[in-house]
Amino acid sequence: MKLKGWREVVMVDFPPSGPITRKSVALALKEGSRFRGSMRVSTGRVWTDREFEKYREKVLSTPLP
Repeated sequence: MKLKGWREVVMVDFPPSGPITRKSVALALKEGSRFRGSMRVSTGRVWTDREFEKYREKVLSTPLP
């Protein structure tokens, strides 16, 4: 088995995460201690893509004063 060099390991793009669903939020809650970064993600306080689009449409349809 040939080992990769450090450049081949470090210089790799992350794969796209895909849409955020209730399933991925439940996984974040279950495995919260393993997540790094945002506390909102590790505690499951995130919007799904559908919830975000609904909120976005509401905000964009609100007239400005």
